[in-house]
Amino acid sequence: MAGRIFGGLLSGKTKPMDIQTYLFFDGCCEEAIRFYGEVFGAEVEFLMRYKEGPPSLMRPGGEEKIYHATLKFGETTLNMSDALRGEHGEIGGFALLVHFAAVEDAERVFAALAQRGEVRVPLVKTHWARVYGIVKDRFGVTWKIQVNG
Repeated sequence: MAGRIFGGLLSGKTKPMDIQTYLFFDGCCEEAIRFYGEVFGAEVEFLMRYKEGPPSLMRPGGEEKIYHATLKFGETTLNMSDALRGEHGEIGGFALLVHFAAVEDAERVFAALAQRGEVRVPLVKTHWARVYGIVKDRFGVTWKIQVNG
C-alpha cells in the first residue's frame, strides 16, 4: 500500500515533514553512543551535555550527562538523550529496522547487538529475506536486522 491515504491537517503548502526517532537512555547515553559508533559506524553530528544547557534543566550530579545528541547511521538520523527530567514518553511498542546489503554485515552487527542483550528471533532465512532476526541490545533497544533477497 503506497501513497497518501488520508488528507491530514497540513495545507500542502509547507515543505515535507521530517520525523526522526528519539531514544532515551536513563543515564547511559554516552556508552550507547560509543557502542553504536563501534557497531554501526554511527557518527556524532551534535552533542550537548546538561551543563551546557539552561540551568533549569540541570539535575544535581547530572552535569556531564547527555542532554541531546544527534547521530547519523548512514542516511538515518537518531537523536539520543539521558532524559534526566523524565521527559520521555511511555510508549514501548517499537523497533528499529535495519536493512543490510550483505549477510556478513547483518551477522556481524546482530552478534554485536546480542552481546549482553537478548536474541528474540535468531537470524534465519525467511520467504521475504535472505536473513531476518530480532535482537534487544543491552540498552533495551529492539533491532530488526534484515538482508533482502
